[in-house]
Amino acid sequence: MKHYVKVAMPKGATPPSPDDMEMLETIFSAIAGLRESEGEHWRNTILELESEGWKVHWGLTWVAEARRGDHVEQATGKTRDDAFEQLQQLTLLDVVEGCP
Repeated sequence: MKHYVKVAMPKGATPPSPDDMEMLETIFSAIAGLRESEGEHWRNTILELESEGWKVHWGLTWVAEARRGDHVEQATGKTRDDAFEQLQQLTLLDVVEGCP
């Protein structure tokens, strides 16, 4: 059985675009996954790493990816703008280094 969440947009917010809706669905899906029992393995992994002396930090992030033929560039960021800015830098490096 699927459950759905209805969320009111803040006063004055513009209607979400299809891209915005995809983003919101992805975010809420990730949050829901974090609270479910099948998502418990990560907690054990953190405890194990911390017991071995690691300081662990985690968070949700944006992933931006560009493909051209077999070549793939991927960047992450705390915001969509950060991820795409890094992706643009990576693709520009390919141009500077003489890649097609």
